[in-house]
Amino acid sequence: MKTAELPEAAADNMSRFFGDSIETFDDMIAAFRSVVEGEGIAIDELCHVEAETPHYAQTDGQTYYFRCFYDGIALAHLVDEHVEVRTETPTKESIEIQASPEGNIDVTPSDAVMSFGVATESDVPLDDTPAAEDVYGAVCPYVKAFYTREEYEHWAEDVAATTVGIPLESGVPIAAALTATTPSEVTE
Repeated sequence: MKTAELPEAAADNMSRFFGDSIETFDDMIAAFRSVVEGEGIAIDELCHVEAETPHYAQTDGQTYYFRCFYDGIALAHLVDEHVEVRTETPTKESIEIQASPEGNIDVTPSDAVMSFGVATESDVPLDDTPAAEDVYGAVCPYVKAFYTREEYEHWAEDVAATTVGIPLESGVPIAAALTATTPSEVTE
């Protein structure tokens, strides 16, 4: 899935936002990693929230609340233990995910999908490379989980972003690549 091409509108908008040619999921990963200087996303760089949110992850000893459900999937690659993730779709339906650091995932419902996207408008000047805060503001609101492909497509019609919908389980290798600490881990 990582080498799959992005839809043209999403690729064009991501290229505009990052200032680099982005055609595939691998290109998208490289652009995200460039914002964190290639070191991979660390636990403290996830979008933690102090109060309870509909997006949370539980490990054996801790509960983490996030702005986005995808941080819980990334967390499984950072804590080296199983993580239970729970999120709500934009229509307030619950999705449960069991993720392991090995990349195994069990999703309920099994045909859930997720989105990646970038806002069509941003405050980043065209000549500047976006900072981490810019990426979080322009990308995170468009990383969502959905019960069905149809639910994603209905949501995508009304958002101010170009998005791509993929099976939720296909997002796991992307999270692994975003959290990898060395470039060789990204290409494995």
